[in-house]
Order: sequence, then C-alpha cells, then structure tokens
Amino acid sequence: MTEASLTRYYQRYANARLISLLIVSLGCFLLPLAISASLIAVPAISDELNANAVLVSWIPATFVLSSLIAQLPGGRLADLYGRKRIFVVGFALFAFGGVLGAIAPNIEFLLFSRVIQGIGGAIGTSSGMAILSSIYQGGGRGAALGWMTSSIYMGMTAGPLVGGWLVDEFGWRAVFWAPVPISLLAVIGASTKIRGEWNSADRHLVDWIGVSLSAVALGALFFGSTHLIELSGLLLAVTGVGVMYLFLRRCSKAAYPLIRIDMITQNKTFLRSILAALFMYSSQYGIVVLMVLYLQYNRGMTPTEAGQIMMLQAVMMTICAPIAGRLSDLWGSRVLATVGCLIIATGLGILVQVNDRMPLVVIAGSMMAIGLGHGLFSTPNNSTAIGTVAAAKLGIATATLNLARQCGQLLGTAVLSLLIAIFFDGRSITPQGYKDFQSVAVWALSISLAFSLMAAWFSSRKG
Repeated sequence: MTEASLTRYYQRYANARLISLLIVSLGCFLLPLAISASLIAVPAISDELNANAVLVSWIPATFVLSSLIAQLPGGRLADLYGRKRIFVVGFALFAFGGVLGAIAPNIEFLLFSRVIQGIGGAIGTSSGMAILSSIYQGGGRGAALGWMTSSIYMGMTAGPLVGGWLVDEFGWRAVFWAPVPISLLAVIGASTKIRGEWNSADRHLVDWIGVSLSAVALGALFFGSTHLIELSGLLLAVTGVGVMYLFLRRCSKAAYPLIRIDMITQNKTFLRSILAALFMYSSQYGIVVLMVLYLQYNRGMTPTEAGQIMMLQAVMMTICAPIAGRLSDLWGSRVLATVGCLIIATGLGILVQVNDRMPLVVIAGSMMAIGLGHGLFSTPNNSTAIGTVAAAKLGIATATLNLARQCGQLLGTAVLSLLIAIFFDGRSITPQGYKDFQSVAVWALSISLAFSLMAAWFSSRKG
C-alpha cells in the first residue's frame, strides 16, 4: 500500500487504529515495567553478585547509555527500512537481552545484557511513536500519544510492585525472565496485525561515522564524569567533550547527518521542547534510582514495600497523561507543561529535606506530586514538538525527542554515580555507609530541583 492509501485506510477504520495503538502501547508498557522492576532488584543484585556502589549505579546507566547511542540510528533505520519492521527487531532484541540478564553469572555480564536491552528498547520505542504519528495524521494524534504515554506510566506503575514481588518470591533473576514473553507478544502482534509499512521518501544511508563518534563521546563523557575525582576520569571526560565537538561539526556539515542541526536550530518550538525534556528527565531518572536505594537501605524496606512507595509516582503519571493529551489538543501545551515542571519542583523541594525521621507519608506525597507534574508535562511537550515537523521526518524527529529524554536520564544518572563515587570511593553500600548515602540523597535531590526549574523556564518560552 502507498502512504496515501494507508492514511485513507486508517482514517476509515477506527478498529485498525485501535489495534495498532494497543500493540504499540503494549511494547511501551513493557519497557518501563522491565526497567522499574529491575531498579527495585538492584540491592539484591548487588548482594548476590558482590558489586560495589559505583557498579550498582551502572545497572540502570548502561541501559540508558546504550539506548541513547542507538536512538538516532534507530530512527534513521525506521525511516529507511520501515517503522514497523524496526519496531519488531527492537523488541526481539529486548527479549534476547532479558534472557542474557536472567542467566548472568557476574555483574559484568549483567551490564552487557543491559546494553543489548537498551539498544532494542531504543529502536523499538522510537519506531512505535513514529507508527502512531503516521496512523493518526488525520487527527487525534495528541490523544493517541497520550494513551501511549499512559501505557508507559502504567508500566512504571506496575514495575516497582511486580519487581518487588518477584524479588521477594523468586529472586532477582525473575525480573529479567518475566518481560520476555510480553516482548515476544508485541513482536508477533506488530508482524501480523499492523497493516502496511511506512518509509521515508528520502532514501539516504545511516551515517555510521557519526554513530561511532557519538558512541565514543557519550561513553567517555558518562564514564569519565562518574570518576571525575580521579585524573583518568577527568581526562576521559575531556576526551568526550572533544569527540562530541567533532560529532556536532560532522552533523552540521554532513550531507545526511544523524542529527538535523538545522531542524533544531531553525525551529524554536522544537528546540525549546527538547531542552525542556532534557532538564525535566535530568531531574527525574536519577531520583528514581536514588529513592529505590534509599528506601531499602536507609529505611529498611523490603523490595515489595519500596515498590509500593515508588508506584505512587507512576500512578499519578498514568492518570494524568491521557487527560493532559486531550487538554493539549484543545488548549496547547505551554501552560500545562510549565505547571507540570513547577509541581515537580515543589515535590523535589520537600524531598531535599529528607532524613531518616521524615514520615513515610511525606515521602509518598512528594512522589505523588512529582508524578502529577510529570504527567502534565510529558504528553503536551511531546505533542507540540512532533506537531512542528514534516511527516517525512517523523522518525528522526521522534528519535531526537527521545534522545533529549535519554540525555536527561543519563545526565541525572551520571550526577548520582559521581556523588556515589565521591562518598563511597569504591566501597559497597553497607549499614556503615548509610549516613554517607543520606548525604548523596540530599545533594542529588538539590541538583534535581535546579534541573526542574530550568525545565520550567524553557517550557514557558515555547510560545
């Protein structure tokens, strides 16, 4: 089918749109489910595999880093070879990475499995968003993306609780086994039930030199920044800055770059949406990791109990995302997204005062406020950014938006890893180190508060 006939088909048949939305949403539900469940399992993984505090912080970080590196070539491959085809490949890779993680004999092998999962998840989710954007060209894109975002938050909601239960009942390896059949279900559903395929008319190849430069730059920046207190770490970070400069120069001069610098710099709404997402996710991801560890280490909670607290944030995201999507179709995104940022800042401002005497109800309320703010921010911000881009560039545009999100997640994780390296200096997190972890929490929350305020400023400037 041609793209025009596909558009007419999906405009005519509401059931076809709904089935596609459900399949893509299933994949989007799976990823945060697996990620948040694995975060709950981090202390148990650390104990069994005898990993130090810095390597523990790398369990989520390697996933985010590999996702970030794969995001842009994944979007380009989706434009070239078909968004549905790349969606299927992505979730097949994610299932394979889950199997590797479940059988990991040591922390190094587990980190490798997270790299495979990150690559698969990145190309799968960016293709899924592009599929929905293509199917809902005739209207309702904001609502569709709202439901997709809601499925992400549903996965985040279920993940901590499911992860805690799996760890308590079956051990941490079950956290990696459980998502495998769901991933395969998404693969089969997309292959058999989503009709048609979407390709870009612009048939240029992936810039693999640019991919290599971005991989070296991001890897050096992350691993160097987590060891800035050492000379080798400082040199590695400086190297990363230099290679990133070379990557950006290539993007500005190459005929077919990974990042369309002109698409970003010449589109102020798209640029400010990206910057708002960057700082918003910088304020979020590291804090999720932090609170999972804090609740289990400093407050002595079981994985299931910690999962119940963390679930509250995601519950609020799940409730707010589809509502915010519909409101963004009616009222626009700037006010909603900015208010969301400020609500998050309020929640973080309360948590900055966290200590072992802070009532759990206050911690729970703060997490709910953060979830409310995030739900108000994400869907309107995404819808506005995508709505300013031509249909032929949806794959690379959604990949760029996801890139900003994952850059923010990586930045937040790098800040947490650096603080852990400073306070623990290669030690494992033991009861003797809980006071040091309290200091890590206060510093990380303060930095996240600053990030959320920067996100609010860029969101308010979108126009």
